[in-house]
Amino acid sequence: MKIHKIKIKDKDVFVSQRGDTFKVVKPIKNEDGSWNWFNLLTGGSWWNVAIVAVVVVVVLGLLNEYSTNMRALQQASEMCKPIQLLLP
Repeated sequence: MKIHKIKIKDKDVFVSQRGDTFKVVKPIKNEDGSWNWFNLLTGGSWWNVAIVAVVVVVVLGLLNEYSTNMRALQQASEMCKPIQLLLP
C-alpha cells in the first residue's frame, strides 16, 4: 500500500493506492502537527460512530441479559436446595 500526498485547492489530501484502486485517507494529525480528534475517535465520519455505537449497545445488552439470566438461575438453584435434601 502506497500513500500519496496530493494538493487540491491549497489543501493536502492523502490517498492510498492498493493495486488499481485509490482511497482517501483521513490523517489523525493536522497539518500543523496537532491531533485531529474527530478523525482519531470516529475514523473520519459520523457513520462509523453510529456503527460503533450500535455494536456497543448490542454487546452491553447481551452482557446485561446474560448476567440477569445467571442471577435468576442462581436464585432458582438456591430455592431447590431444600428439595434436593429430601430426594435420595
